[in-house]
Amino acid sequence: MAYLQHTHVGQHLFIGFTGAQLTADTRRLLNTVQPGGVILFGRNVDTAAELRALGQALRTEFSYRPLVAIDQEHNRVNRLRNIIGETPTIADVKKQGNVEQAEDFGRTTGRWLHQFCIDIDFAPVFDLELFDANTDNALRERCWGRAADEVIRWAGAFLEGLEREGVAACPKHFPGLGGATLDSHEKLPTIQRTRELMLAEDIVPYARFMRRLTAIMVGHGHYPAFDGEKPRPASLSPTIITDLLRKELGFTGLVLTDDMEMGAISEIGSFEDAVVEAFQAGADVMLVCHTAEKALAANEALTKAVESGRVSFQRLFESQQRIQQFRDEWIAHKV
Repeated sequence: MAYLQHTHVGQHLFIGFTGAQLTADTRRLLNTVQPGGVILFGRNVDTAAELRALGQALRTEFSYRPLVAIDQEHNRVNRLRNIIGETPTIADVKKQGNVEQAEDFGRTTGRWLHQFCIDIDFAPVFDLELFDANTDNALRERCWGRAADEVIRWAGAFLEGLEREGVAACPKHFPGLGGATLDSHEKLPTIQRTRELMLAEDIVPYARFMRRLTAIMVGHGHYPAFDGEKPRPASLSPTIITDLLRKELGFTGLVLTDDMEMGAISEIGSFEDAVVEAFQAGADVMLVCHTAEKALAANEALTKAVESGRVSFQRLFESQQRIQQFRDEWIAHKV
């Protein structure tokens, strides 16, 4: 148990909170969990001055330095709307047919985030637009193309621009939610695509950028071609995270899950078990985006899993090395 005195399992969590300022309750939560990062939403964004002050407080006012993340994509998913107004849609960016427009938009996004002390953007979406206009899977107007080469060209340019401004990209939702007909915020979608098809299409953008990516978000889709018929999300699947992403594709960076408070997770079992299973499957960081109670429960579940031996110290150590590697690359030079 001496090991745990120096090892906060909270660093394997990114958590959300309410408000544009750090309240006493939020400070207490952050000091208790000591999360590896926080994720900001529109609920945290009021004025530019307040967001800048919040970012600076998160960087300097605690005994550790949490990473600060956000979903800042474009028009439909625009957490900074209160400050910067409306942003272009993907269709707007692409209409001139000039890929430099996407890189410029990525750079502009990076400059916005950098000034607010944000380290990671959970973007771009690498999912292929395989669905029709009537499908409610939360991806409408968020995909950069119907084919892998389109996504590579356009989303890749956005990614390049973003990272040139010192903000880490985190493409999503591995291995690909484009074939989903349900919204994973509400239900667990089953993607009925063959392994061969996914390797030839959905996964190609990740494979193309594999050597330069430092973070990837795994989604909550169920893939029978990889995992069989038992409904298990990719975020809880060692077959997908460890075997496919780590071993087959050779990814050595940070693996994050989508929000563990989503309906896709809650409908298959207990939240606490899911958090531990995601870590056992190979995820380094689990997102808990909304409630303090869930963040505390996730922290307790991980602590108990390590203390009981359900999670090995070796697994913990390897994951923490990846977290440190990411921190060294993206924030070691930032005040």
